Amino acid sequence: MFHKWNMTVFGDFDGLALFTRIVQAGGLAAAERATGIPKATLSRRLSVLENTLNVRLVRRTKKGVVLTEQGQQLFERSRAAFSLAEEAVAEVQDERAALSGNIRLSLPPDIATVLAPVLIRFGARHPDVTIEITLADRRVSLIEEGYDLVVRMGPVADSELIFRRIATLPRVLVASPRFLSAHPGLNEPQDVNEISALAIRRDLVEWDLRNDKGVTATIHPKIGFAANRQTILVDAAIAGLGIANLPFFLVEAALTSGALVRVLTGWEPSPVEMTALWQKDRFSGRLIKAIVTEFADALKDNRASR
Repeated sequence: MFHKWNMTVFGDFDGLALFTRIVQAGGLAAAERATGIPKATLSRRLSVLENTLNVRLVRRTKKGVVLTEQGQQLFERSRAAFSLAEEAVAEVQDERAALSGNIRLSLPPDIATVLAPVLIRFGARHPDVTIEITLADRRVSLIEEGYDLVVRMGPVADSELIFRRIATLPRVLVASPRFLSAHPGLNEPQDVNEISALAIRRDLVEWDLRNDKGVTATIHPKIGFAANRQTILVDAAIAGLGIANLPFFLVEAALTSGALVRVLTGWEPSPVEMTALWQKDRFSGRLIKAIVTEFADALKDNRASR
């Protein structure tokens, strides 16, 4: 039930908004990276809010903040309210106002050559948007490291994040002509198990293949050379170090020039999904969605996603 008394007692809605940002980020340091507000200011505003409510909302620990029972209750109720407010604001903003602000992204280095030009064109059209790109092979944490948007290759397991598949990248098995001449008779998937292969890691490697008749096969190649950059694997394959299972867009030029050739023609590896992920309940939600749409549209006509 609504009470006028509550409105006269409480008026620190800015502090309440900052409280939800701190909880969403997982701590004061992460919230500072996500909002740009100094950690000392966030801590002070949180203390003021607690004093205003006369309730302890969080317990500060070395790893971040832990919600009290009252803090958890307040966060769950206020988060939904602020989400509705953000949506209402976004609806009344014009495009110029909505597509402004800061956006911090993490991209896999191997796909950056495809996505970075998209971001450059986007930045040129929207001068009020500040874009910061970080290239990372590892899976960064949006919340703990203060990213607004990340692009990942492979399966997605972050159930608390919003995500959208932006492309399906076909892969091919390739090797150098010299390597294949030294290893003749590669006709069936099981033949690959006995020769040197290349991958981003040496352990737990399996390749799922399918032929044009719908028959599937799984092989477990012996990895003789590993690197966590697929562009390095392209060079290693050209040098004759083994067979590689790589996205088509990375090896297209080498296939055209003859530096690499397809292995096991008639069998195709399973494609890899490219997915964009971002947090719920962020003021930059409309800007993020606009960039993700740009990624998807650009990749739709790009050979990388064919």
